[in-house]
Amino acid sequence: MITVAPCRRVSPAAFVATMSDAPSRVADVAARWTMLPGGLIDGGEIVVLAIKPSLWRPVFDSAAGLVISVLLAVVLTMLGVPLPGLSATTTAQLVLLIGFTGLGLAIVRWTTTWHVLTNRRIIDIHGVRTPRIAACLLVHVRNTYLHASVAEKVARLGTVTFVTDEADRLPHLWRSIAHPDEVHAKIRRAIENAIDQSSVGV
Repeated sequence: MITVAPCRRVSPAAFVATMSDAPSRVADVAARWTMLPGGLIDGGEIVVLAIKPSLWRPVFDSAAGLVISVLLAVVLTMLGVPLPGLSATTTAQLVLLIGFTGLGLAIVRWTTTWHVLTNRRIIDIHGVRTPRIAACLLVHVRNTYLHASVAEKVARLGTVTFVTDEADRLPHLWRSIAHPDEVHAKIRRAIENAIDQSSVGV
């Protein structure tokens, strides 16, 4: 166990303002993930992982709405109860559309979600219109846990929880990650290496 300072959330502008030009070897690696915001990685960082949640994540997030919309559409069709000015068929289609709209929005959120592991930090990127970036130095991570919901177990996915000293904030979560054991092992190795290098530096 190590005593660390709390992690902090920063804006994309703050990241860009503090970044220097990356060396070519880092730029070449980062270029493989062109969806990452520019200036995210500084000159001393090496990208170890840049991954997205499984495409099952949008399905999990919108499953409740989809099930409710399908059941409601079936009930309305069987009872023949339309909305005012609409036929029963059109009413059922509208209800289904609402449910699938939720799935569409979840997919849009998925496309802009990235989890990045460097030799120094974990970085979470979210946001459809404006990227929201949350970062934490690896030496500030107190522990990590690998677990899975019932749905994730069926899909062979897992969630990695990062515990830091941010007592007033929720832990960082990498949800519905494919090959969770392999990803978690890489995270643990990166944290151990960062702690070792920090100790040598001291």
